Amino acid sequence: MQDFLKTATILYVEDDEGIREGYTRALKRYAKELYLAKDGQEGLEQYEKHRPDIIVSDIKMPRKNGIEMVQDIRRENPQQPVIFTTAHSESGYTLEALELQVDGYILKPVDKKVLRNKIEQISKSLQLEKENEKHQAILENVLSSQSSMTILTDFETISFASKSFMEFFHLESIEEFFERYGQVTDIFIRHREYINGGTKEEFLKQYSATGEDNRVVSLIDGDFAAKAFKITINTIELEGRELYVLNLTDISKMQEKKIQAEHKAFYDGLTGVCNRNKFEEVFQAEFARAQRFGHPLSIAILDIDHFKNFNDTYGHLIGDEVLIALAKLIESHTRKEDCFARWGGEEFVLLAVEADLERAQKICEHLRTQVHTIDHEIAGGITCSFGVTQLQADDTLETIFKRCDDALYKARENGRDRVESA
Repeated sequence: MQDFLKTATILYVEDDEGIREGYTRALKRYAKELYLAKDGQEGLEQYEKHRPDIIVSDIKMPRKNGIEMVQDIRRENPQQPVIFTTAHSESGYTLEALELQVDGYILKPVDKKVLRNKIEQISKSLQLEKENEKHQAILENVLSSQSSMTILTDFETISFASKSFMEFFHLESIEEFFERYGQVTDIFIRHREYINGGTKEEFLKQYSATGEDNRVVSLIDGDFAAKAFKITINTIELEGRELYVLNLTDISKMQEKKIQAEHKAFYDGLTGVCNRNKFEEVFQAEFARAQRFGHPLSIAILDIDHFKNFNDTYGHLIGDEVLIALAKLIESHTRKEDCFARWGGEEFVLLAVEADLERAQKICEHLRTQVHTIDHEIAGGITCSFGVTQLQADDTLETIFKRCDDALYKARENGRDRVESA
């Protein structure tokens, strides 16, 4: 068993010189360093000078008694360990001593073994506390020295935040954090591409449901810049509470490159709208959802009437400008749940989610009339023809597009600038 004696400094306050000398020899064997005082006033001065770990003090003393001394000390350090020694005749001080909630109360003549055991007990507690503080300081230094951000939280309070976390939000204290945010989940941007949630339960549910490679959150820093972070969450038990260790690694540059790569892969370089690859990906997802839940789904193909004339008359640069103008207008009038993409050349395609054929025809008719508002400074006005159809139970991408093509051909044959269905 580890001996915790001689690990703590002790202040011994006793006005009786004979008693003080008698116990000084014993206390020197128990203490790492021993300081002496002959009354409460001198004891307070010694405390201010040496800040001992433990105080052993008589109660009834001249100038300032032990209770008054401890009251003064406890105003500065409420956790200061104190052992009172007192005679039977000093029982009038008992209630005041108990109110101070001291760590020991030993009657005179003091049994040296009892005093030794009490000092060893307090020294053990102090030593373990110091070791815990040391380990905590080391852990905090390690976590704070990392570029990633770490917080220990129950999502309502924060028990620890790394230096990098505080610097990211330009915070001076945890209290300042909660002046800005109601709870920890408030820092995560609400976006379908990132994990987020209004409550702890919602956030953790999203985290658990997301694959490890896609566990990414977005935060806004103290300069109001949005950054992307890879997030890992682990749980620990601390003092009977379940806490979560959130580690956040900045992947903003990687995310930017990923977005750029995705943009090149899924967006048309000329018009900026979705390309064929993106449309096919969205179609497969919406096709599966429509089959599962029985929702209607419609597709329309549209192209610019007599587009070859624009290229032949004004050149391909003007033709490109016409394509861009059309794509910009149609996209601005497309519902957010739908997908509008360039299919190739002057052809574009529109996926109308949860829209039956009648609804899709109305959408296309609205878009057709909006196209009339385009007035290119060189090419002038343009018109579009639309072919639209509704998804059938046994459809594939090829069969539904065949019907769209047939409807588009009908629109051309019937004079163009119109919507036809199949």
